[in-house]
Formats: sequence, structure tokens, C-alpha cells
Amino acid sequence: MNKRRLQIVFFFWLLTVTVSGQENKNVQDYTPSLLISKGQTEFKLFNSLYTQNQFFNAEGTKLDAGGRSNFFTSIMEYNYGVSSKVTLGGEIWFRSVANGVSNSSPTKVLAFTNSSQSRTGINLAGIKIKFNPIKKWEKFSVQSGLMLSVISDPQSENLDRPFLDNNRHLWITKLLYDKKISEKFQVFTQFAAWVSIDKELDDENMGLATPLDVFISYFPSKKITIYLQNQFWPSLGGEGVSSYFVQEGLGLKYQLAKGIELETSYTLFVVGKDTGAGQTFNLGVRILH
Repeated sequence: MNKRRLQIVFFFWLLTVTVSGQENKNVQDYTPSLLISKGQTEFKLFNSLYTQNQFFNAEGTKLDAGGRSNFFTSIMEYNYGVSSKVTLGGEIWFRSVANGVSNSSPTKVLAFTNSSQSRTGINLAGIKIKFNPIKKWEKFSVQSGLMLSVISDPQSENLDRPFLDNNRHLWITKLLYDKKISEKFQVFTQFAAWVSIDKELDDENMGLATPLDVFISYFPSKKITIYLQNQFWPSLGGEGVSSYFVQEGLGLKYQLAKGIELETSYTLFVVGKDTGAGQTFNLGVRILH
């Protein structure tokens, strides 16, 4: 597994060297809702480390979890502009989990091991399409994709390893829109439907979540973006909302070179019901060619 990670890192290093010699592109202008141009390619690598030693119970009270759980997720994404109105893409999700005592280090998950307290593997892979349905609304787009669970027994029901992921495929549809409210400020909104499909097609294990994201961005310069992240994530059950959380965060994007953007952010789960009360540390790279 470590060899595989090194191969991925080398691939993106080589890609960065190649793209840095291309024509100048202000990555800041390519907002999440805006489609890339015909023949253009976009590479993304987003890494997120989630850690918790507390959780929210059914009444929304924060309680001690009796230990620390750490999840690292790395999403590698490739998109290609078929036309100015349609983009096709693919994603691979790599995940690692490590459990320990409450005061243990969250970074132990980055060891990428497999044991009774840890598990690592590629959990999801799939394709997606993104399109602009209304010509005059250039910064409104719809994205839909199917992510297949490609790892056996992700819940570790028959393994002496911790839970890695749900035993489900994901059908994810997003509505994306952004609007510049001044020369320095912009608002981006995203509403999505995450449909969970049990791998055995068991209706009782199907699920639906409808997260809503609002990002407020500030542009101190053409190369720097500072943003506030707000997310409400409800999961729906037979009697309405079965669980939810509110996540707040702060992020920074920086255009490192021609067509290359780095991103870092921190988020905190401030309110919730039947869910974790953790925090995330995130780091990503975006390359336009």
C-alpha cells in the first residue's frame, strides 16, 4: 500500500511539472459551478483527515466516545471538457481508519496499516457528468455521478478490523451555483442528494442525505482566496431526519503556479444528532490544463 501511495504522489509531481509550462490560467476564475472549456482537463487531489473522541447523541448532547477514531480520505479526480456545456469525469476514493485511546495522535491513521485497530483500502470508484442546463445561467450547473463500492466487506463484519465504510454504492447529484457580490466577495451554494444503495439491494439499508453547503469567499488578490464554509447535512429515515450535523470551517486557496492551485482548510462539527462531534484537517491540489 505504501508503494501505491508513492506512485500516486509521483504521478501528481510529474503532472505538476508538465502543466507548469502551459499557458497562464487564473485558477480563481474557475469556480466550482463553472464548467471547464472544451478539450480542457482538470485534476484534483483532496485529502481530508477527520478525527473525533466525542459524539452527539439522539438529544444533541455531546458525549465522550471512550476513544479516538480517525478517518483519512483521499479523493483523486479527473475531469475532461467534452464541450463548453458538458464535462465528463472519474473519481477514486482511498480511505484509511485507525482507532486508539482518546489522547492518541490523529496522525496515526497516516501509517496506512491493516490490523485489529486499523484498515486501509480503495473504497469507491466511479464516473460522473456535469452540465449547464440553462445557457444564460453560466454559473449554474448540475453534476451527477455513480460511485461503486469496490472493496469487500467494508464494514468489517467478517474481519478482525475496524469499520472502514458503509456496504453501499453512492449515487450523488449536486446543484451548484455561485454569484459574485462585489469585486472582492463571492457566494457559492451547493445542494446535493446522496442516495445510498445497498450492495445486496436490501431496501432496509438504503439511505438518503441532502447536504446544503454555503461558501463565502474573499479575494485579497488574484492568487489568494479565503473562504468561510458552512454545511448542514441531514440524513433521512422512515420518520424524517434520522441524524444530522452542522459543520463550520475556514479555508485558504493559493495559486502556486500557472494553472496550479493549493488548498487547505479546517472544519469543526458544532451541532449534531446521532453523529460524530469531530473536526477535519484538509489539504488539496487542483491542476488545470
